[in-house]
Amino acid sequence: MNYSIPTEKQISIIVPVYNEEKILSANYSYWYQLSQVTELIFVDGGSTDRSVELAAKLGKLLHGKKGRALQMNLGAYKASGKILLFIHADSRLDPAVFPIVMEKLEEDQLVGGCFSLFLAGQSILYRLIDYLGTIRAKLTRIFYGDQGLFIKKNIFFNLGGFPVVPIMEDVLFSAKMKKKGRTIVLPEKIWISPRRWEQRGIITTISMYLFISSMFYLGFPLAKIRKIYEDLR
Repeated sequence: MNYSIPTEKQISIIVPVYNEEKILSANYSYWYQLSQVTELIFVDGGSTDRSVELAAKLGKLLHGKKGRALQMNLGAYKASGKILLFIHADSRLDPAVFPIVMEKLEEDQLVGGCFSLFLAGQSILYRLIDYLGTIRAKLTRIFYGDQGLFIKKNIFFNLGGFPVVPIMEDVLFSAKMKKKGRTIVLPEKIWISPRRWEQRGIITTISMYLFISSMFYLGFPLAKIRKIYEDLR
């Protein structure tokens, strides 16, 4: 990957963290290089492993209450970039995408968007998941957090930030983005670690996500969906 793309740190990358020592350590060089071309903000939710120690060496470290929405909102509040990019700790982006994001968001009517999905595994099922996940995002303009959500900072705050809910904060927020203006799914890929898929099995994980999504669209309480999600994990 080419890390020499100048961005003048106009992009603030916000990464919610909770007990991510293994993935931060494994990708230490990547995160360090990323911090050289963006404002990299880790928001820890009370980790009990070495996540805090590692994150403090890699970027700006904030401490907040556990909860992805709470952590991401705190990171956004402390960010100095005019563009916010929310990614998971097990995600990877080629820094060459940052100038593309900046150029796209210069369009007045464009609110924000996400990247095309790429699960970093060899199984043919992963390629099917990549394809269907990206097509779903393009058709619905509803984005999941692992797709790397980016947005103009002023619009993020105008929309009130992520709703503080137990689960599905990414879905609810991207729905608000869609109502605010035009959103986009970039063809550039975001690499996602397949660790959770491999731990539970690909078919089991697909079934779990379909079940959880169905409960959400059928109107089940989010607290109950969160509990079932945790039980299934």
